[in-house]
Amino acid sequence: MVIKKGDFILINYVAKVKEEDKVIDTNIEEEAKKAGIYDENKVYEPKLVIVGEGWVIKGLDEALEKFEVGEEKELEIPPEKAFGVRDPKKVRVIPAKELSHRGIIPRVNMRVEVNGKTAIIRSVGGGRVVLDFNHPLAGKTIVYKVKVVKKIETIEDKIRELVHRWLPGVNREKISVKVQNSDVQVHLPEEILSYERIGIIERGICRDIFKYISNVKRVSFIVTLEKKEKKVESKAEAKTESKEITQKQTTSSPKQA
Repeated sequence: MVIKKGDFILINYVAKVKEEDKVIDTNIEEEAKKAGIYDENKVYEPKLVIVGEGWVIKGLDEALEKFEVGEEKELEIPPEKAFGVRDPKKVRVIPAKELSHRGIIPRVNMRVEVNGKTAIIRSVGGGRVVLDFNHPLAGKTIVYKVKVVKKIETIEDKIRELVHRWLPGVNREKISVKVQNSDVQVHLPEEILSYERIGIIERGICRDIFKYISNVKRVSFIVTLEKKEKKVESKAEAKTESKEITQKQTTSSPKQA
């Protein structure tokens, strides 16, 4: 089954800089640990890509249209189709005092924000700082080892993947989707109520659904909470628990004293 533009697919990948033979990104936990870039806060799982929508760098996006489901390839992406070629005009020299006035002590390789743009400090000396506003990987050839794990077929599964993209910490199996005509109901687990800025996340989910799923006019989010029954203790259990608490208090009292 050949992949085409607009398809929803899940991919696994390992990306490295060719010139340095250094892994810079992967969604495979074992590979991240092997490369020394493992992040315990990151969810390692197949990545959702809508082919042709710019969710990955241009060279990879174009190449995915030639893949088949289950196929694995190694791709070499030149700078112009990766993170761009280096532009000398994006390198500027400023007085060091411009940063020191903002409480920043400039150091080589430090990232700083100047006029709303991020730059890397390339050198410091003589009261001057050289700032590089190019992307850190500009001018680099990126080598991708990519496998198309799965193609998402049904509308319900496509919506579930779009939701999971915004809520990566929530197991896909806990996300239920019902589609009836132009209405979509997304059932979410109680745990999402503890998410910060959940309202912003829900608006992001709606924006994606309206953009990538045809004919949807309304999206509803439903969170089901179950009443937790209070356990009724027997007299024997209460007596045992009281004895345990007394023993714990007795044990800790010398330290408190």
